Amino acid sequence: MKRALYTILSILALVACQQSEHLEKGGECILELEVARAGKPSVASRAVDADLAVTILDANGEEYLYYPAGAIPKKIVLEPGIFTVCAHTENQTTWPTANGGKGEPCYFASQQVEMEHDSRTRISMSVPMTNYAVGVALPELFNNLFIKYQFTLKSGSREVVVREGEKVYFDPSNGGFFYALGVTNTDGVSHAHSPIWFFDVQGGKHYLLRYH
Repeated sequence: MKRALYTILSILALVACQQSEHLEKGGECILELEVARAGKPSVASRAVDADLAVTILDANGEEYLYYPAGAIPKKIVLEPGIFTVCAHTENQTTWPTANGGKGEPCYFASQQVEMEHDSRTRISMSVPMTNYAVGVALPELFNNLFIKYQFTLKSGSREVVVREGEKVYFDPSNGGFFYALGVTNTDGVSHAHSPIWFFDVQGGKHYLLRYH
């Protein structure tokens, strides 16, 4: 889990804001978090997204604290120093195999914070989806013309067969995906379309492929 977080940490940018205030002498270093997945209710309206976990790394990149999804406290007491706060779903390494190999959304964001003596720091983070989804939409009369079809998506080492209405999730670092459709018409004649590549992909996007 830690290795996956460190790798993602090196390539993702922060989407966050931070506020600090000093407490009376003798107070603690308190960190208050507001985190939510991008596209979900605003971080201003809910303190912590119940589907997100938080891992706090020290200045050396070592895990300092970890809170699983649904167990993040409103206030976290830290020592003075520099930390990196990582808000993420728990599926950083397992998302490609979820849902029978079709995958599922994966979220991650990070923020560096310097904790000073006798201070309270508030961080608000909008956590983006790091993978992307692909689905297919077929024409209205498609099922009247064809008795069977197979829609194949491939990206990197993963090749997945998807039906209309389903979604497949891929990693944008693999450089895109290809898609191909094989059909059998009502006369029993089969035909396979040549694969088509789609390169311009971004994390957080949902791509719908429409056949006409």
